[in-house]
Amino acid sequence: AVAAVGYALTSGLAVARPLKGALDWLVPPFFRAAEYGTVLALAAHAEVNGALPAAFGLVAAVAYHHYDTVYRIRGNAGAPPAWLTRTIGGHEGRTLLVTVLAALLTAAQFTVALTVLAVAVALVVLVESIRFWVASHLGGAPAVHDEGEPA
Repeated sequence: AVAAVGYALTSGLAVARPLKGALDWLVPPFFRAAEYGTVLALAAHAEVNGALPAAFGLVAAVAYHHYDTVYRIRGNAGAPPAWLTRTIGGHEGRTLLVTVLAALLTAAQFTVALTVLAVAVALVVLVESIRFWVASHLGGAPAVHDEGEPA
């Protein structure tokens, strides 16, 4: 838990400044790997049936949020609203929360908490994503393929 607090503080400082350096593009993937790895490692350490599927559910929900963010930016729609990031905790908040839950709860309770967190993050992210893309389409914004061409 102490390491997670240190991670949350230092990562918050790292992303508070603009990422414009030559290798600054490596910062977001590093944070994603740290978050995903922490969640999966703590679930594996719980050694309870259902912990790893719950962890993969959380990782999948967060990965979908990252995918959605990239395609919003590629379509010149900007980043998702700030309330969404605050609601789902940001990478540092989720990492800290999962670590504290793992430290305070029994393995079975941790699995339930991880499942609840995965479902909550997935619902919030999916509802906002669907709302955004439907509203954008109705407003005339074209969909964008991987190659950057309109659909």
